Amino acid sequence: MTPPTTAALAAALLLATAPPTPTTQTGTAPIVHAWGYNFFGQVGNGTNDTPVTHPIPMASTGGHDVTQTSGVYLESYALHTDGTVWTWGNGTQQIPRPVPGLPPIKQISSGTGHNLAVGRDGSLWAWGSNDYGELGDGTTTRTTTPKKAPITGIVQAAAGTGFTLALKANGEAYAWGLNRFGQLGDGTTTQRTTPVRVKTPYGITQISATGEFGTALRNDGSVWAWGTNASGELGDGTTTDHPTPIRVDRHVSAITTISAGIAHTLARAADGTIWTWGRNWTGQLGDGTTTDHPTPVHLPLTGITHVSAGTGESLAIDTTGTLRYWGDNTYGQAGNGTAGPGTAVLTPTPVNGLNGVVTASAGLAPLAVAAPGPVVVPDLTATLGILASRPLLAVGLLPGATTTTPDSRQCNHLGQIVSQNPPPGDTATAGSTVDIVVAVQPPNGCP
Repeated sequence: MTPPTTAALAAALLLATAPPTPTTQTGTAPIVHAWGYNFFGQVGNGTNDTPVTHPIPMASTGGHDVTQTSGVYLESYALHTDGTVWTWGNGTQQIPRPVPGLPPIKQISSGTGHNLAVGRDGSLWAWGSNDYGELGDGTTTRTTTPKKAPITGIVQAAAGTGFTLALKANGEAYAWGLNRFGQLGDGTTTQRTTPVRVKTPYGITQISATGEFGTALRNDGSVWAWGTNASGELGDGTTTDHPTPIRVDRHVSAITTISAGIAHTLARAADGTIWTWGRNWTGQLGDGTTTDHPTPVHLPLTGITHVSAGTGESLAIDTTGTLRYWGDNTYGQAGNGTAGPGTAVLTPTPVNGLNGVVTASAGLAPLAVAAPGPVVVPDLTATLGILASRPLLAVGLLPGATTTTPDSRQCNHLGQIVSQNPPPGDTATAGSTVDIVVAVQPPNGCP
């Protein structure tokens, strides 16, 4: 075989080292940061290295102009200002890409097996697992592409474990899918493959679900819950399941936001404080213990603007843009540089390295939209040029221009990076680029 020419090799290197996504957008606008469990690429930094114990800024286009994030288990999602939905993870995609087949979207919910997107026109789209009819199309057939559900006028949706909740503009909630604990809230334990009305009072303004129970916030500030209650998820002081919605303990009042995790719930009150109840095996209730609480506990936080509950994780944002975390840290979800059993965070603790947080979602790989901040430029020298993107994406940077230079060292370094700009150890704004110079075959060939 004829050896490649210098020009051909240079062209191949330029192609291979081109950024995997469109040109970066640097500046001060918030971008997605991710950390935690990354075995399936949920952090979106071009690797599946796990755990990731510090927040990593997402350099690719998928991390910019994001208004909402969602990701509980194997994959992550981001909703962009233009109504597009981007996804990464699930073992097949380490860098965000758009979800095809969707109209402009206004809200998303990613569960443990299926995913939901609410269209700006009030339509509802679902994809993923459908073993229990959670896609709402009257079947139990799984689909990997979004499918329109037979319901209209939707303003919000929530993906529970094997079931779906949907809120209509008139304040009525509907549900379908798995119902073994009464999580559909229709007074039965009958599985449904099409929507059925949840027996909540009228005037529901928000719904939430991740595990096998549902929650709803009413316009009077009361919280209602139904389904499994093995760990006190329903907040009524018992561990008795309820197939019909019941009101959470009346001490929980004047609530403005709710977030239900796998087996615990967070509720933000109008005064900026938090109530929490349910399972607490890894400190996700934030009261300094690992004791379950079937009656709500009041946390001494102030100025909270946003809450999110995950599997064993809890997040809260305050008016200063500080993100606080508490709960499981087996996979580095706390973002504090540690990971593993016995490292759980039992009380709300600021996540270092994040500033100006505007929204966040809890899960095995927490996601936060925050100010970019500086990152340290890695040393790329002696790395093959075709592999340059991985170490850059892993810290929140992108490949920039690639130029070539003849290898003057006996052709022993063909294809390797011999210099870079900025140099190793410098700091750069997250999302900016690093230019590289790659050694290629000299014009007169190799010895």
